Amino acid sequence: MENDIVDRLRVLGMTLYEAKVYLGLLQHGPQNGNELAKAAELPSSKVYATLEKLASLGIVHTIRRGSTTRYACIAPDELVKRFRARFTEPLDYLEQTLPGLAAVVTTGEVLSISGIEAIVENSRSIIDHARNEIFLSIWPEDLTELAEAIVAADRRGVKVFGMIYGGGSGPDAGSWLEHSYGEIVSGRIAGRMLTLSADTEEALIAHIPRRGRATAVRTRSPVIVLIAQEYLHHDIVLQRAQLNIGFDQWDEWWQADPDLRTLIFHNSLAASEADPGAEPVKSTRRRGTTR
Repeated sequence: MENDIVDRLRVLGMTLYEAKVYLGLLQHGPQNGNELAKAAELPSSKVYATLEKLASLGIVHTIRRGSTTRYACIAPDELVKRFRARFTEPLDYLEQTLPGLAAVVTTGEVLSISGIEAIVENSRSIIDHARNEIFLSIWPEDLTELAEAIVAADRRGVKVFGMIYGGGSGPDAGSWLEHSYGEIVSGRIAGRMLTLSADTEEALIAHIPRRGRATAVRTRSPVIVLIAQEYLHHDIVLQRAQLNIGFDQWDEWWQADPDLRTLIFHNSLAASEADPGAEPVKSTRRRGTTR
């Protein structure tokens, strides 16, 4: 816990030494420099310099008794109040002024995104700003990172329709289905995808390969948003059809059609050859579930 506190104090602008000195004083009460150096496990020279800096900021106060100088920190609620005041005003100001300075971005722009962290953050932003409905298909690894935002969207009245590939269940928010052929899809695309559409206004399409860097596009282009949303609609409708028809009958139908077999397994062999470590693609299906 102490490391987590230090990390968050550093995010708020304290240096490593400042955070450790404050925490040492908070935990052990008023101390002189040498005592604090031992408590905070810091060099004495660093402690005294840090105490002077914190004293100048009013975060640390001195207590003089004869020739002895001890140091005490301000209370936690006062420190938090200072940080909140320091950051709230600038954030409020920027929230009001920055939008007016932004250049107009045409709806046809397609933004490129690189890296899984950036993909998750952009997905979360789209979900956070959704007003009416969200459609998404996702693998469990990425759903874990977005579950909180999805639940929050559901609580504010946004309709959520999700498809999970590769097993697992969705959060307690909206309507979820488990894709029946996650292994086949994973083999075909040599990894996983994340596809998201919100309010028929914005979409994100990501490819997260087994090897190499994850990439995505985010756009408000009406055409691309339409394509993404139609893909998500069809995926959900087909899965529900499989549930209603029955998987044995469904499998017999598509496996007996050479064209369907070609489409379903298209590029699976090429993907496996490109990634020798990948598991072989199997034509087994996973039972779909709906909530």
